[in-house]
Amino acid sequence: ALILAVAAGGLCAAGQQSPDSALVDQFIISDTLSLDIPGTSKELTFYLNGLVFLSNSKFHQKMIPDHIAFGRSQTYFVPLEYISMESSRPLFDNDPFPYSPGGMSFSRDYRTVYFTKPVNFGRRTVEKIYEASIINSEVSQDRQLSFCSDPARYMHPAISVDGSLMVFASDRMPSSGGLDLYMVRKEEAGWGNPANLGRNINTSGHEWFPFLDKHNNLYFSSSGHMGYGGYDIYVCLFDGTLWGEPRNLTELINTGADDIAFSIHPNHKQVVYSSTSESDASRTQAFLLKLNAGALLIADVEESRSRDISLLFKDMVLSGYTPSETSPDAIASGTPVLPEQKAEPAETSKEPEPPAVEQELRAAGEKPQVKEQVLQAAEEIKQPSEPPGKETETAQAEPDKKPVDPAPGQVVFRVQILSNPRANSMPSVTIGGQRYDTFEYYFKGAYRITVGSYATVKEALELRNRCKDAGYAQAFVAAFRGNERELDPSVFRQ
Repeated sequence: ALILAVAAGGLCAAGQQSPDSALVDQFIISDTLSLDIPGTSKELTFYLNGLVFLSNSKFHQKMIPDHIAFGRSQTYFVPLEYISMESSRPLFDNDPFPYSPGGMSFSRDYRTVYFTKPVNFGRRTVEKIYEASIINSEVSQDRQLSFCSDPARYMHPAISVDGSLMVFASDRMPSSGGLDLYMVRKEEAGWGNPANLGRNINTSGHEWFPFLDKHNNLYFSSSGHMGYGGYDIYVCLFDGTLWGEPRNLTELINTGADDIAFSIHPNHKQVVYSSTSESDASRTQAFLLKLNAGALLIADVEESRSRDISLLFKDMVLSGYTPSETSPDAIASGTPVLPEQKAEPAETSKEPEPPAVEQELRAAGEKPQVKEQVLQAAEEIKQPSEPPGKETETAQAEPDKKPVDPAPGQVVFRVQILSNPRANSMPSVTIGGQRYDTFEYYFKGAYRITVGSYATVKEALELRNRCKDAGYAQAFVAAFRGNERELDPSVFRQ
């Protein structure tokens, strides 16, 4: 098991002791799953007290070892208490259900499954979203959802806790390009008309594998937003009315390869996702994250956060936390950088609560809706969007402080703005009307792109703020000794 560090400032409620450091280790434990899953689908998702995955029946039946056939594809269930191929069993008794778990979503009561199914449409095969009922470990005849009868692709349904809202991936129109995320609401007469979630979330790349947690925060994988390379996992926090901007889940989860199929168990104490190997794209590793109850208890973390892993992710992305290093902001000020969090009331019922938007608008007698994404998405897509770093004609360029040419052994501070799996991808960039030559270094499987070079943290933080204003939301200050990354946090104390 790998112990991961999560920024913990602001996690303590009034009257509870604050951690001595801006970082508290051992809040989240990451385990690699020892499932040797054959076939092309390496995604998993939660079901009841276990996981489901797609495999070949040869690995679950007494077949001749050198038999040339692999049997049929089938979905299997394995309990979380003992995750191994030997303890797995078919998910349903009456149907092999040979569909990728990465394209599945279960209702909160586990009586309905929504899934992605390839079908013949004219002369080509396209994906469509189906639903089926689950009764006594058997699955009923499936039914295609009404809104996906056109020739477009529909896949990866994510159902909300109360079952009234679905987010899915599709190349239907209107589109920002590639696969976009759409939402559709379930009404008394059935499913309504889907709406594109808009350019705040969708890009010219692919956005897919959405997931909604119990707070209606939206997680998904994207190749179009700035990240560490390949597909990264992002979260759009839900404020009770609409989803905010996509926030990268940082190097805690993302790599220079493809990171996909993120989902949280209904108990909100465990997470599963898949990541391809950075050295071999044909290899995929599944990861299981879980709360470290002992470490949370010792740190005296506010109770609701010690029971909800999604709140730790929320605190992490709001703080600008960057794993593998201590935040320079926290070191410079001597205080944690996470915003204060209001304690949430403890759960008093086993019944799932309606999403925040339902609670807010139900009291006012209004029909729940996600304003910006639903009502204005089509109009929003028509508006041109400026790529990060591109300045408007009215932008005022600020004179930049002269970069430092580091001498051997000298510590300098640079601002890292993004990562890329390929070298020399961005020789220069314009930020705030100022052109910068970039400095690139290789770290943890990806090429990291930085700008500026300063003798003091203060100067680097000023540039970092300008980078964030220019659209590089994940920009942070990194230290270098000469041209090598310096991970000693003491260099930030000036």
